[in-house]
Amino acid sequence: MAVAELDPPSGLAQCGNAGESYPVQLSCRKSGGTISSVDFASYGTATGACGQMKQGTCHATTTMDIVKQACLGQQECSVPASYQIFGDPCFGTHKRLLVQMQCNPPQNNTYWNFTYVDPMFQDFLQATDGHSRIVMFSTQPTWLFKLDTPHIYPDNVTETDWGYPQGTQFVDGTMQALGDYYGRLTAWYTRGGFIDEYGDRHVSNYSYKWDYTEIFNEIEAEHQMTPEVYTRAYDAVIQGIRRHTNNTEMKYVGMALSGHYEFNWYRYFLNHSNHAPDIPLDMISYHFYASSKTRTDPLDYEAFFPQLDTFTDEIRQIEVIRKELSPETRITIDELGIILPDDNTPGAPQFPLVFWNAGAAYYAYAWGKISRQGIDVVGHSQLVGYPNLPDLQLSPQFPSVAMLNWTTGEGTAKYWVSKLLINTTDIDNDQAVITRTSDVGEKNLFSQAFVTKNGRRWVLMVNKRFADINVVLPGCTGGTMQVVDEASGFGPATVTTLASDQILLSAFAVAVVHMPDSELMI
Repeated sequence: MAVAELDPPSGLAQCGNAGESYPVQLSCRKSGGTISSVDFASYGTATGACGQMKQGTCHATTTMDIVKQACLGQQECSVPASYQIFGDPCFGTHKRLLVQMQCNPPQNNTYWNFTYVDPMFQDFLQATDGHSRIVMFSTQPTWLFKLDTPHIYPDNVTETDWGYPQGTQFVDGTMQALGDYYGRLTAWYTRGGFIDEYGDRHVSNYSYKWDYTEIFNEIEAEHQMTPEVYTRAYDAVIQGIRRHTNNTEMKYVGMALSGHYEFNWYRYFLNHSNHAPDIPLDMISYHFYASSKTRTDPLDYEAFFPQLDTFTDEIRQIEVIRKELSPETRITIDELGIILPDDNTPGAPQFPLVFWNAGAAYYAYAWGKISRQGIDVVGHSQLVGYPNLPDLQLSPQFPSVAMLNWTTGEGTAKYWVSKLLINTTDIDNDQAVITRTSDVGEKNLFSQAFVTKNGRRWVLMVNKRFADINVVLPGCTGGTMQVVDEASGFGPATVTTLASDQILLSAFAVAVVHMPDSELMI
């Protein structure tokens, strides 16, 4: 969730807007000139986009003189928005410093800035090198949308901005500006840079590659798009990426729906006749989150599993539509997780450690159930979440969806179960087989057996209860069991050799049993 161009191109006028204790930074370095005029300056409650700035009811009358003294004749200048410089024209009111200026020689101004995007994205690309990757820049700049007043992004880059999805109607009805933004953003990372809105070259020297670009996130909620509007936007982004990168091999993921039973979305988007020519429907995605009545009672975590059962019924209905309209389109459920009540509320009680095991069991259960339906990818919702961390100036950000311990960086049980499944499964060759248990309806135990192409046999077992359960698995004696449970903590699965066919699974344990060379009977 990052924006690489926070403000729209502003022609010959250059503007800055900063809150208290932050500086307005202005520069004529691009033209090699100096600041020749200050057209607007106000410390107070001024508002407006560049070229449309207006004083508010609160205004420090000394602002213009102070800014001119600091900036005129300079190639660059930085002016803090501070009452110590401008005085306090309205005590108790949050104030901002807005400035508009011009350069000599003139320069056209854009606001592309990758200072904070690059380090995070490079870390991700380097860490995932050699793996299949889906990249999504989910947030569109708010200036692409019609707004009564411009959206002001937080001055503090560590502050979460939940107001980013403002606006429901694009300024450019053709959506070419939308496509150009994503085209240039993609070119920055894949083609060494891009040509901006005024024909100037921005150089990155990056030549990264990734497999899929996902277009937007939870689209029916963010900017409240309709199927028709989103389909046009999806097409425009692909056309923009092709226009700026000449890459026709990139694959794309559409929709990323957050809601449920929105079958009209699938029927419209998967109908190829609703798209521009040569637009691929490589893959679609949708999300699912379970929850519980409380944050802290492990018995309530048992509710995750029947919620997942309801979701698998929805998947079946989606698959009917997909196979009818676009059977070649693949599926990724790329946000599958749990969000506990009051997750982003500062001071909410911390959940017990066994929650990590419940979340891991839920994911393993989902993986096993959904794999039966031929879904291509089932992903976790988030790598790192965290509670309120005042020492780091971080407000809560969905701690219950985390895969890592936000204090130590160690993997939670969710991480280690994912690693266990990845390391165990030969996804292209393992064959799921009919698996029967005496637990009618799988109320307590989920199990799924697999046979590999070389005859190796293994069984996934998931304890769905906050209680120990005893399992009898005939023929497993002498085999090996890997288990992620409370005892394994923030470490990998523990490994044991099975001395009998009786297995004790603790609360929300996830086990993989590698059968010995004998007939598989469950």
